[in-house]
Amino acid sequence: MKKSDIVARVNYGTLLVDVQEHNRIIFADAGFYAITGYTLQDVEKQQLCFQDLFVKEDFPIYAKELRAILAVQDTAYLEHRLQRKDGSVTYVFCFGKQRQDENGKLIGEITLTDISHIKRLQAKFNETEMELEALIQNLPGSVSIVEIKETAMHLLHATEDYFRQFGYTREEYMETSNGGILGKLFYPQDLPILNQHIAAIARGEKTIFMQVRVIRKDQSLMWVDVRGQFLRIQNGNPLFYLATFDITKAKQRDEELRLQTERYQLIAEHTDELFYDYDVKHDTLNLPQNFLPVRQGKIPAVIPGYLERSIPKKVVHPEDYPRFLRELMSCLTEEKKTSIEVRMRMPGAEDYEWYRLVCVCSANEQGEIVRLFGRQTSVDNLRRLKKTVSEDKRIIERLSTTDPVTGLLNRVAFKERSALYLEEADTNACYAFVYSDFNDFSYVNDNFGYDSGNTMLYEFGSIISSSPATVFGSRINSDYFLCLLKTDTRDELERLVRERDALFVRRQRKKYPASEIQVATGISFIDPRHFEVTEEMDNANLARRKAKTGKDDLCCIYYEALRTARAREKAIAAELHGAIASRTVELFLQPKFMMDDLRIIGAEALVRWRNPDGTYRMPSEFIDILEKVGYIVELDFFMYEEVLRSLRHWQDNGMPLVPISVNFSRLHNNYPNFVDRVIGLAKKYQIDSRYIEVEVTESAFASDAQQMERNMCRLREVGFSIDIDDFGKGYSSLSLLMGSPIDVVKVDKAFVDSIELSEKHREYIKRMCMLIQATEKEIVFEGVENRKQADFLCACGFKKAQGWLLDKAVPVSVFEQKYVGNPLR
Repeated sequence: MKKSDIVARVNYGTLLVDVQEHNRIIFADAGFYAITGYTLQDVEKQQLCFQDLFVKEDFPIYAKELRAILAVQDTAYLEHRLQRKDGSVTYVFCFGKQRQDENGKLIGEITLTDISHIKRLQAKFNETEMELEALIQNLPGSVSIVEIKETAMHLLHATEDYFRQFGYTREEYMETSNGGILGKLFYPQDLPILNQHIAAIARGEKTIFMQVRVIRKDQSLMWVDVRGQFLRIQNGNPLFYLATFDITKAKQRDEELRLQTERYQLIAEHTDELFYDYDVKHDTLNLPQNFLPVRQGKIPAVIPGYLERSIPKKVVHPEDYPRFLRELMSCLTEEKKTSIEVRMRMPGAEDYEWYRLVCVCSANEQGEIVRLFGRQTSVDNLRRLKKTVSEDKRIIERLSTTDPVTGLLNRVAFKERSALYLEEADTNACYAFVYSDFNDFSYVNDNFGYDSGNTMLYEFGSIISSSPATVFGSRINSDYFLCLLKTDTRDELERLVRERDALFVRRQRKKYPASEIQVATGISFIDPRHFEVTEEMDNANLARRKAKTGKDDLCCIYYEALRTARAREKAIAAELHGAIASRTVELFLQPKFMMDDLRIIGAEALVRWRNPDGTYRMPSEFIDILEKVGYIVELDFFMYEEVLRSLRHWQDNGMPLVPISVNFSRLHNNYPNFVDRVIGLAKKYQIDSRYIEVEVTESAFASDAQQMERNMCRLREVGFSIDIDDFGKGYSSLSLLMGSPIDVVKVDKAFVDSIELSEKHREYIKRMCMLIQATEKEIVFEGVENRKQADFLCACGFKKAQGWLLDKAVPVSVFEQKYVGNPLR
């Protein structure tokens, strides 16, 4: 069964923050990057702090709880919205505690859990058992419903994944657990945790959160994260729904982190490196007890008057001392991290040796430097190893020019080497850039993990490298590959590419038979006498994009019309601002009416783009292009203001107002000021919000349902109506209508067109609309063009529509003359 688009797979992530450096993130694992969208480079830049992950308007609310998490030894918990690097928002549950590292530095250990799935689950449950059963069977992961009775949790319903994760069939599970008593599968030492929750529920607690061990069928132990929420009372007993997730790997990572910390501590105690702490206020240098000269009694562990008595001058080589002192004083005047190599003679040593000194400053709330933490490492051996620099350079060059997963060149190296190679190309040979990517690659990552995904990337890279036609191969990023191929003829090159792709697909289908793995490839043949590398690479990419739209043939050879189409898209995007300024982009209105008496009840705002010759471009010619480049946001708000101006004009002239629906792209959800801007413009023109219907397509709920629902709820709170357009066209489900803030459902024209096809089609439409009515939503039919269609819908009890039966979309002036009428007397 296909996974729901609404419920996401749960991720876990771990990070460490430097409490004394404004909660700067100093370590994060792969789970953290997957949840937040940040990368290792973001953390290594040392500019990312834990509070940067909060949605800005939420942070004042959670500042106190955040300080609590990072200020106590016991574990503290916090649930909040997290703003990802790309600006999108998700919900997380974090728990953490504070500890000291080997240098005495305060470190916050925090584990993030993506709980957006829990938030979405809350909207999914209904009052009836049939709806409940249908819901949990269509959710991914392990979901169950339990009843609390007789001091035990009894299983009522569960998805198949619930039983599968424990290694049982449904029947085996029920038999092993004595009819579904959850505690029968718990690890005995964790039963008290379960009993504590049952006791808390008896006292009125409405939530469940526990991490416990369970015994699988093969007797292995599995850590699970169990989160539950009260559902309702049934037969006098409380019902809870539970979401259960396998966190065994996360626990193993936590254990590995603990062991790693212990290893670092062991290294600090037995290494030749020296870790030190300088107290600026008291001019005191603190050395560890395990430092050999301290253990031997040659120097004290606490050295007062470190600078006042010029202690460094006795240790640092005279030639290096001025440089050392400048760096040290610089650290004491501004908060920074520095590294310097100097010669030093340690106590008891006869000669100077080279040491690398790395230190980090810490400031108080007033910005004054109060502590300096450092590490001193001998680099004498490194300096003696300069004879191997040439080999080191070779290794560094390889790492900087190749992709670590596939061993192929990265994009920069590929482009440089291809350009040089083609300058001396054989004019009698055939050359081409070949751009490829995988269809359904996410299936492998989502279902089998990133290691499996990396294996797939490596295998495709190996096929590329082994091809006799390959000159250079590159993995651009993700699952995008680019090659420079050379053969004798075009036919031979195309044949080798198709055979290569087919071989890869066959191998992957054997490994993942349920997937739809395919390779989409674009080929751009090169004339070595006249070429520009960047343009030829772009041509191959254009052909790849075209190939992805195909159904049977996923290999496309570049042709000039592709670039012409691309140029046309760029031209339309470039013309939009001028068209808005010159008002050649115009507002048209199509009336909405009652089909029984053709009475006007409203209108829909539609955009038309007037050409110089007076003809019009239809929306299908430019809407998708503007949405692709992001300019649709500006167009939508221009049309919205045109609607508000029209309503203001009618209002000022005593004409009756009718509600007008205005289309807004899903891209508006990416802008945090979207709702405020809609509300603000209505207030600016002094138009009552009940005359504006905000119209969105159902696909907008599929892309970011959570953010969309928040925006729509805010708009409804101040009086705007919410329309869902093109219902039934691609993503429809009654669950969308049940839980979403929608007032009007506009049924797509395709359903209206099918009325005259057969009785079966008519019965289907009738029943579908009855179900929509059951969700208490208003229904408007789009594209009603004749009386027969209208009569059928009226007979079924559905009377609201728009379409050519009454009128097509017309300019505002025409609509005003025909439907708004004379000023009121």
